Amino acid sequence: MSKSARPRPPRWRRSPFLGVPEELVVEILVRLSATCLIHLKRVCRSWRTLISSPEFARYQLERSIAYSDAQIAYSGQLRRLRRIGFLPLHSLLDNPSSSAEVVCVEAERHYDIVGSCNGLLCLLVRDSRSTSVLLWNPCTGFTSEWLQTGGFIITCGFGYDHVNHKYKFFAAVKMPGSHEIVSKIFTFGVNHYWKTIENPSLLFNSLQCIIMIDLIGKSMKGTVNWLVPLANEEDVIVYIDLGRETYGELCLPQRDPDDNLGIFPVIGVLRNCLSVGFDHKKTHWALWLLNENQCWTKLAIIPYHPVFRFARLRTLYISDDDVLLLIGRNDKLYLIYLNDGRIVLPMIDSSSDEDVTPMSKGIGTRTLAVYYPSLVMV
Repeated sequence: MSKSARPRPPRWRRSPFLGVPEELVVEILVRLSATCLIHLKRVCRSWRTLISSPEFARYQLERSIAYSDAQIAYSGQLRRLRRIGFLPLHSLLDNPSSSAEVVCVEAERHYDIVGSCNGLLCLLVRDSRSTSVLLWNPCTGFTSEWLQTGGFIITCGFGYDHVNHKYKFFAAVKMPGSHEIVSKIFTFGVNHYWKTIENPSLLFNSLQCIIMIDLIGKSMKGTVNWLVPLANEEDVIVYIDLGRETYGELCLPQRDPDDNLGIFPVIGVLRNCLSVGFDHKKTHWALWLLNENQCWTKLAIIPYHPVFRFARLRTLYISDDDVLLLIGRNDKLYLIYLNDGRIVLPMIDSSSDEDVTPMSKGIGTRTLAVYYPSLVMV
């Protein structure tokens, strides 16, 4: 997200901070949490106008990201359980030996989380014939209109088009009563619309079957990305540019012939960069980041540990002081301290998730997304 100008609050006749410069009022309010700001909209009309403005929402989001006010949002694995959980990341990173508490929000239906962008969660509902999608801001309560896909989603992704400043949802949809798979992009907003685009040959084989490893694409800087393993060839990343609505390909870092090539690479997003991790010489795990120049740079070499051996490690988050949160063997969450090599299994109190396996024992089939609370609406 580009840097936005600091919003100027409207002039009010009776200010809660009489004599305080307007710019200082903005700086005070923007440092508060999005949840707190929702309540402060009731203080006076001028604050409601200020806090409800898109400029203030963008400024608050930038601070939230800069100061790592991140959470893990997840949906449970049982479709009869209609709730979404939120786990503050700072509680995991600051004191992993103390139980970080999960907060659950009851929902009307069971949702899968496709992804999160600027404080919006993209939620997916599946049934036997079709799938539906909507956007939800947990802080403000904003929800978009339901999006009907017209078929069963084979793969999908959600992200922000920085060129046109629009939120978009990509889906490869199997049409009812046929074997046809159609690729579509939906643009959210007042004038929302579907657009059909050409299917990329690498995402579908001749039998119209998806051959990706990860069925939900990774969103990063206006693109949605998938790892595509190719028989007898180097694996590639196929992406769709949400602004241009075109496809492209990226090569992965060169792998050593001594690597365990039977363990597929895993792509993710760390520090707003595309990441990839894979087995390295059957003794280590290599983690790479794609920099601004579209070159892969090595972030870390992680020695094998019994809890990681022969596992596909899925990265979720990395802190400014190089603490890596990932999903390892048996679907458990781990913290790796890259500076000294420590590996910690954080304690998580998920007792609010009744009838579900505790998260400390594994995330199971939960769908996860890194989420920054915000005031953003479409």
